[in-house]
Amino acid sequence: MSLTETSVFEAVKNQYLYKLKSRPGMFLAMAGVQVMALLFSLGGVSKYGMGSQYIDLSVKYFSSEMVVGFTFLWIFVVAVLITKKDYQNIDFTFVSNRLSSNLSNAAFLVTAALVGGVTAMLSGFLLRIIVYFNGSIYLLSQNFIVTPEVIFTGIAVTILYLLLLGSLGYFCGTLARLSQVFIVLLAGIFFGLMIFGGAGNQLPALLKVFDFFGGESSLTLLAVKVILTAGLFYACSVILSNRLEVR
Repeated sequence: MSLTETSVFEAVKNQYLYKLKSRPGMFLAMAGVQVMALLFSLGGVSKYGMGSQYIDLSVKYFSSEMVVGFTFLWIFVVAVLITKKDYQNIDFTFVSNRLSSNLSNAAFLVTAALVGGVTAMLSGFLLRIIVYFNGSIYLLSQNFIVTPEVIFTGIAVTILYLLLLGSLGYFCGTLARLSQVFIVLLAGIFFGLMIFGGAGNQLPALLKVFDFFGGESSLTLLAVKVILTAGLFYACSVILSNRLEVR
């Protein structure tokens, strides 16, 4: 029995700092994913063309949407991975419990969302520079220069969605670790949504969820919705993790 009493805050801080130092590969993976998405974006995220006997016109739209989408996928995968038993066992090298472990993981995912949101949005500037120096493409000046207000709003919105997806991935990973049945169930839900969505079917419940978050025009209300939802996912993860086997 240790004579030194460690507070929950100290335990969370120590685990959080250790996880930042011991998981650089996850951020390198983020950089690799974003670079790959940036290369895919060089061909334009969408395009259309028209022509006649004397002229052909091709219009391409460039944006960082693909980089943002790949970053969404990255944080979801990272959130699922850190719930695996090998990652969780690292916490027990410190004086800790389930609560401090979950809180430090949540803090790590918040940091990942901040880094991913900033770099994903700033990749749009790099894309503009690359396209600008490509002499074979004529650029329209409209929307080429972005105001600081638009930049910071875009970064804030991206970070919020990353926070939401990170908490959802952490909750799904906790469910999967709790029972193998949830792995099959979650996989069935995922592929079912892909099949129904790909077939053009409309799922009212799913559309309401997307509209609840994606249709929000107020940044403040979106932040409240995301923080409350993410907090609910993390709270459920803490409760479920207490049912896991003791190491």
